[in-house]
Amino acid sequence: MHPFDSVLSAMQIRSSLFVRMQAHAPWAISFDSGAQARLVVIAKGRGWFTHAGYPPVVVQQGDCLIIKQGVMGILGDAPDRVAVPCWHIADHVTGEAVSFGGDGEACEFFSTLFSFDHAAGEPLSALLPDVVQVAMPESDAGRMVSILEQIGIEEAHESLGGSYVVGRLLDVLFIQAIRTWASAEGNMPEGWLAGLTHRQLSQTLHRIHADLAHPWTLDQLARSASMSRSTFAALFKSVVGIPPLTYIATWRIYQAKLILASGQSITTAAEQTGYGSDIALSRAFKVATGMSPGQWRREQTM
Repeated sequence: MHPFDSVLSAMQIRSSLFVRMQAHAPWAISFDSGAQARLVVIAKGRGWFTHAGYPPVVVQQGDCLIIKQGVMGILGDAPDRVAVPCWHIADHVTGEAVSFGGDGEACEFFSTLFSFDHAAGEPLSALLPDVVQVAMPESDAGRMVSILEQIGIEEAHESLGGSYVVGRLLDVLFIQAIRTWASAEGNMPEGWLAGLTHRQLSQTLHRIHADLAHPWTLDQLARSASMSRSTFAALFKSVVGIPPLTYIATWRIYQAKLILASGQSITTAAEQTGYGSDIALSRAFKVATGMSPGQWRREQTM
C-alpha cells in the first residue's frame, strides 16, 4: 500500500455536525472546532476568512478550507464584522440548510466537523498549516458540492449503513482537497510527501515504507537511489527535512504507536518495527515521545 494511502486508512476519519449554511450580508460566523477539525466548502458567493496572526483572505465559490483542531477562525462577508459563534447558529442541526445574517448578498457554504485518530494522523497533520485553503478546479468543486449534498441526505435520513457511507464520502472530500493543495505550486512542504513525489527519491522511500523493519544503512539507501552516500544524504535532507536514518526511526515509532493503539503487545511492536526487543523499542520510544510505550498507550485510553 502507498504510504499516503496507509496513513489515510489508519486515520479513520469520522464526521459530525454537518450543516449547509445560507448567509446573507451582513454576516460573520466564528469557528472554534476544539478537539475536532473542520471542513468548509463555499458552494455559492464569496466571503472573507480570518484567523489569528494572518491577514484576511478571500474565499469564493469552489474554495475549500480545512481548519485543524484547536484553530479559531472567522468567516464573513467582510473582514471586520462582529462574529456569531457557529454553535449559536447550527448547534445540533444536521442535514438541513440554516439561514442567518441580514438581507444582502448571499453566500452558501457547507461545514462539517471531522475527527480522526490523532496518532494515526500524525504524519499528515504535521505537514499541514493551521488552515489549508484550496481553490478547487471548477470540475472538482462541482463534484465536492455534490458529495456534500449526498452527505447531507445521509445525515438527515439516517439510512441503513449511512454512517459508513458518510465516512467514505468524507474520505473522498478530504483526499481531494489535500491532493489539490499539495499539487499547487509552492504548497508542497518539505517532508515525506515531498520525498514520495520527488523524481530521485520516491522509489527509495517506497522501499523504506515497504519494509520499515529492515536494518537499513545509509550505504544501502544511497545505492538504491544510484547515488553516493554524501549526495544522497544531502538531497534527502534538503527534500525531506531530516537525515535518512532519522526519517526511518521516526516512521518506526509512528508504526509502533499504531500497533500499540490496536491493542497488540510491546513485543509485537518491537518485532514489527525492527527494534528486536522490548528494551530497544522502549529506549527509542522514550527518546522520541518522552514516555515509555506503556505510558503512551495508557494516555491514549484516558
